[in-house]
Amino acid sequence: MNSIPVPFSDLLNALSDWFGVAARVLPWRSEPSPYRVWISEIMLQQTVVAAVIPYFNRFIETFPDVGALAAADTERVLTLWSGLGYYSRARNLHRAAKILNESGFPQTRREWEALPGVGPYTAGAVLSIAFNQPEAILDGNIERVWSRFRCLPQSSAYKERLWQLSRFAIGETVRIGLQPSIVNQALMELGALVCRPASPDCNACPLAPRCKARLRRTAALYPEKRRRAAFKNLTETVYVYRLSDGRLWLPPSENTRRWRQGTRDFPLCENSRWRSFVRFAGEFETVHVVTNHKIVRTAKIYDLSDETPLTAAEEAAFVADLTDLPHNAACAKTFANGISFPKTTAPAGELLSKSFK
Repeated sequence: MNSIPVPFSDLLNALSDWFGVAARVLPWRSEPSPYRVWISEIMLQQTVVAAVIPYFNRFIETFPDVGALAAADTERVLTLWSGLGYYSRARNLHRAAKILNESGFPQTRREWEALPGVGPYTAGAVLSIAFNQPEAILDGNIERVWSRFRCLPQSSAYKERLWQLSRFAIGETVRIGLQPSIVNQALMELGALVCRPASPDCNACPLAPRCKARLRRTAALYPEKRRRAAFKNLTETVYVYRLSDGRLWLPPSENTRRWRQGTRDFPLCENSRWRSFVRFAGEFETVHVVTNHKIVRTAKIYDLSDETPLTAAEEAAFVADLTDLPHNAACAKTFANGISFPKTTAPAGELLSKSFK
């Protein structure tokens, strides 16, 4: 005799109860204002919670409200973002802050999605979590939950079927009197803590009674693997100029690759005006991965003599550390190696023929 399926509404009640006990204490949950939720959701795009927490705390301490963020210098915003990656997020965040400071926080999905850097997921997250509106959301964690719950295969309709499940869940949430804010956060938390990519804890899952992957013991097969885009191999050469006191020259970046725009980095061209005042110390390679790009960087190190003519702007761009500068991971790795690279004892102007190419 077939057992009667557990009503979906009962699963949502169980999910809400589970969240009340298992939810992590996160800084943006303590005060889920539209501003704080929006900042956290932008930071959490393609970034794990543990990495985001210290950045979120520093960001909110520096820019406690949208007015402070809107009034900030772009370089200051990127400095606070340095190390978090995907810098277009920070640039779009700053652009959106200027709009929000003038118009206020939107109350509709259409208005949110019109903002720079805001897509369907972020719009739904802010509206549901900060305003408790019945808006569906779909992130990587929820995708994993629904794909296992229904054993969804990859297909042209895959993403829409996931969204349908999220919309159905929110519709049922409203119908039975639960809070959209709680249910959406609970679904994300379930994917992060229980329905994990590897070794899901199905016995602890409040959705287990209706989960097809659990019943079939096939959770490890979902979501089905998508074919990854092939890595694009890139090479670049940067020039690292070093003063006798160890400071390195880090002018505003001329690197126009989109993931580095607005950050500081080492120049891609030599400074020919300094050629007779430098000593070639050597070179090293570093490897960096950005999404589907593998970048092999060759850094050429030059020690400048104390007689090198420097303009005021050039002198100001020599720095001893990166603390107060917007920088990317490639810059940070090059900087650390450049600071510690052995100095040369060759006379100024020598050893240049093989270094300047």
